[in-house]
Order: sequence, then C-alpha cells, then structure tokens
Amino acid sequence: MNEGGELCPYTEHQPKTEEGAQAWDLMLKASGQLRLGGMGGVAGIDMGVALRMAEALGYDTRAAVELIPAAERGMVAALNKRNDDDGE
Repeated sequence: MNEGGELCPYTEHQPKTEEGAQAWDLMLKASGQLRLGGMGGVAGIDMGVALRMAEALGYDTRAAVELIPAAERGMVAALNKRNDDDGE
C-alpha cells in the first residue's frame, strides 16, 4: 500500500484467477502482434494470433475470448495515451 492507503497498481490489478493469469500471459506474448490505426495509433492486438496462442498453450480459450478484449482496451488506451504524451 502507498502512503494514502491505496494498493499499488500492480497489486490492485493483478490477475485473481488462473484464467486471468492466462489472459495476462497472452497479452504479453501477443504484444508484438499489434494492429495499428491511423496516425500511428494502436488499434489492438491480432485476436486470431492470441487465440491460436491460447490453444497452443493449452489455455482456456473460452475465457480468453471473454478476457482478452478487456485487457486489449486497457492496453490500447495506455499505449495511445503514452504516444499522445510523447508527442506534446
């Protein structure tokens, strides 16, 4: 916890289930498979690649289908914010 009594972001957002840990692992492994949007922005990851990775790793693909889009939204927002901040 920090001085304000809040959990650090890594602790607060760490996966709490096996499926969540698998989804996080997939996001890390698929991070090289980004789909880029206009003006160099990040649009997301290649979901087909992520799901093939899940199958190859023996992960719960149904859970991946549910969890990856949420993780992807957070990743896209963070990367695009970082890119916007770098451009200022």
